[in-house]
Parts: sequence; structure tokens; C-alpha cells
Amino acid sequence: MTAVLSANDLHYAYPGEVPALCNLSLQVEAGRKLAILGPNGAGKSTLLLHLNGSLRPQKGAVFLGDQPGAYSRRGLIQWRSRVALVLQDADDQIFAATVAEDVSFGPLNQGLGEAVVRARVQSALEALGIADLAGRPPHMLSGGQKKRVAIAGAVAMEPEILLLDEPTAGLDREGADQLIAVLRQLGQRGMTLVFSTHDIELAQTLADDVALFQGGTVLAQGAAEALLTDADLLARAGLRPPMLVDLWLTARARGLCPVAGPMPRTTEALLGLLFPDMPSALRAVK
Repeated sequence: MTAVLSANDLHYAYPGEVPALCNLSLQVEAGRKLAILGPNGAGKSTLLLHLNGSLRPQKGAVFLGDQPGAYSRRGLIQWRSRVALVLQDADDQIFAATVAEDVSFGPLNQGLGEAVVRARVQSALEALGIADLAGRPPHMLSGGQKKRVAIAGAVAMEPEILLLDEPTAGLDREGADQLIAVLRQLGQRGMTLVFSTHDIELAQTLADDVALFQGGTVLAQGAAEALLTDADLLARAGLRPPMLVDLWLTARARGLCPVAGPMPRTTEALLGLLFPDMPSALRAVK
């Protein structure tokens, strides 16, 4: 399958010769959810800024399909219409007087007509479950609500690919669970998602594919189940398998659940493997 977005041998250093990316190559497949997984300082945020054209590599190239990204004004507008980025801190991205005005900023920059922009904004607000916040000033919102507004602003541009930098950072468990549910829904609608995280549990819960990061480069990229069950590979990235995966692998080794079948994504799914006769209501662990 041809990648819809890819990085080829990227190199980048910040002023003062501080290295951020080195020999970095990565592929993003259409309709998949890719986790950029690694410790803080590994270069994940820098990569996302390259993937939407905000930073230009000092060596190497970013490709949209089979075409290299164009850094002209027109090229960047087209690029960011296809590849939208949501920053880690929503306050860095939200600036308008009301939620609706903020979400409309991207579509207006695309040169769309007023009626089309209104429809895009309404659709994005409904998709994120925040239509009731349309007239609210952003500074009066909770952290989780602000995060949804920032994502709605990106979704309103109808990008092919949505990049999210540490999407659950700063959210409590309930807010994180709500956001994960929204991201799943966007994936089900066909949007390609790429998110950076140091939280291996989030990658295990949400990602189809994983790219393991360490020291500004990709150690490995592949299906989430293959990488997240490889303890030696994870250790090279300074990580260990998620607790749920550890429990699942131990249960399989002891014959407590079937050897065949996909990796469970939730505690409820693991309990279903261990106790198939247990009523689903009892497996719904909160």
C-alpha cells in the first residue's frame, strides 16, 4: 500500500547544533491510527511539525503520496489543508472570541464561502460533541473542552490526516477516555490519525500501528500488536509492555485464554477472554 504521508531520511537540529531528528524515516498508511511512541525528548513533536510543513528538514524530505511537500505559500496552504496539526497545549491554538469563531478560522483560510464554512463548523462541533459550546468564550472552558475545540478546528478543514501531539496530556481519566472515544469515531469515519505519546497504554488502546522513537529516529515501525508485545524492542526505546499486554501474554502462556486472536485493547476485552461466561455488564470495568 502506498503511504499517504511519509518522511524519508529526515535530519534536523535546533540552533546551537542541538540534534532533534537523525536518519528518520516513517510511513503513514491511509485510514490507520499511528502512534509515535517514545520518551519525552525523543523528537516526536519535532517530527509532527515536519509532517505538516511547519519545520523544513535540513536533509531529507516529507512526501504527500508520491510528491514531495512544497514550502511555497500556496504549497503550504494546500499541505495543511490535507494534513492538520493539533498542538499539545490547546491554549497555543485557540485565540478567537468564541468557540465557533475559532473553529471557523481554518476553513476561512482555505478560501471557502460563508455557507460552506458554517456547515463545516457545525459538522465539526457535532463530531466532537461540543455543539452546545459554539457561543462560549474559549477561556471559560475546561482543559478537555479546549482540547476538543482545537481538534474541531482541525476537523473543520476536512483534512485527510490529523496529527495530534500528546492528545491526552493534561486530561484526567474521564476526559482522556472521552477524547479517545472521539478519536476512534474519527478513525471510523475514514480519517487517518497520527498521534505522539509517551503513554504506552494509550498506544495500546488506540493505535493500529506504532513507530518506536528513541534519540530522534525510528527504531521500528509496524503493527501495534507486534511491537507492543516485543519486550526487548520496547526496552531499547526505554519502555516496557503495557500492563494489559503483560497480563494477556502471561494468561496465554498458562493456558488461561486462547492463544489465537488479536491483542485485547481494553480490560473488558481481556476479561472476556479469561471469563467468557461472565456477563458483559460485569466486565465493564471503570
